Amino acid sequence: MDNIKGFMKMVKVPEGTHGGAKTQIEAGNLKTVKKTLEEKMNEKVKIYGFIGMEIYDLSKDNRIEIAEIKTYLDKMDALNGEIEELEKQKEELEKKTTKKNICSCGYKLKPQDRFCPNCGEVVERDVIICSCGAELSKTAKFCGTCGKPVEEIRSTQQTPQAMQAPAMKECICGAKVPVGQFMCLECGRKVED
Repeated sequence: MDNIKGFMKMVKVPEGTHGGAKTQIEAGNLKTVKKTLEEKMNEKVKIYGFIGMEIYDLSKDNRIEIAEIKTYLDKMDALNGEIEELEKQKEELEKKTTKKNICSCGYKLKPQDRFCPNCGEVVERDVIICSCGAELSKTAKFCGTCGKPVEEIRSTQQTPQAMQAPAMKECICGAKVPVGQFMCLECGRKVED
């Protein structure tokens, strides 16, 4: 216990984390008392955190050795290793996920995009977007959010092939005009079907 008391003198708690002066609280105001109590508890947690960080740093620098906390320091080292591994996994998964949302032209796609707004390329998705906005796997039979059958969702949504640009015909001036349009927007001539 003397080791810990001696150590506490070495620990540097950042300024502003301990009040020093007692807080004056109105006796009858429960809301104020609860808020002040919560603030003091949060301040206490911060101080414990600073003490813990300082102990950990001092032990790593071999400037302090307290047998009572050695097991906690070992657990912290193991936890740091696990955190590092999880951060690597997270980074790899984010890269994989991000690649799905980037077109081959490099444009960042939104989840609802079926075509790239930059180059017009068809976006292949592993999910179906329900009319309620929920993402469903292609193997789902019903929407987990609104309960709509996936077959109904598919029938109301246009497939990428159906959504492709309309068939075009050529005007005398050489401009491309969609089939069904009777006038060329380039030269103003009537376009024959």
